[in-house]
Amino acid sequence: MVRIVKAVLMPIRKGVFRWSTPDPADDWMMVGHLFVRETGVVFVDPPMVPGLLEATGRLGKPEAVLITEQNHTRGARFIAKRAGVPVYLPETVPEAVEPWEAARVNQIGKFVVYKAGEVLGFQAYKFGDDYALLSDGNELLVGDNARGDARGNLVMFPEWFDLYTPGSPYPAAAAFPKEWRNSLRRQFKETVEKTGATSLLAGHDYDIIGNLQARAGELQLL
Repeated sequence: MVRIVKAVLMPIRKGVFRWSTPDPADDWMMVGHLFVRETGVVFVDPPMVPGLLEATGRLGKPEAVLITEQNHTRGARFIAKRAGVPVYLPETVPEAVEPWEAARVNQIGKFVVYKAGEVLGFQAYKFGDDYALLSDGNELLVGDNARGDARGNLVMFPEWFDLYTPGSPYPAAAAFPKEWRNSLRRQFKETVEKTGATSLLAGHDYDIIGNLQARAGELQLL
């Protein structure tokens, strides 16, 4: 089982890996990332797959679970309990957290709330109702707010919900005020430019590796 999971842990660069698994409730893939450092392994938005801890244990000792937004608890509780590591959650407004995720946050038990500034070797920037995290390798992590599509294009929240099959429990992009959607796009472009981020490590589907500045520059207002 460990060998199977190790094959699923895809290297992005030295010390950084990604893996994915289907969301059991929705028609998309959940993506987690691993950062291997001298201090240990940091899990970011980790979905659970069989043998994950056994496989990552060969890369280093688990250090912490870092969540980009409180709707991404995923396997945090299991990993924290099994590995005995802390969970770091961003400060956020209650309205931005789905009710079932708020319940799962409470089930984690003790956790650390972070704000703008340094957290576990990442730099956290306020971004909408959530935070953007910049890694030491100029990779940006923004939870649900942006992702790459199968063609390598940048797709923003909430428009990327519309790429999936009808009947999703989430409202269509048109249900969100255009002014708010454009504000999120402007904030994203400003964050990419300000941080100098070259890659996007997405919480769903596809990463954008190496050309994030160009993709963000192509982003148009609605």
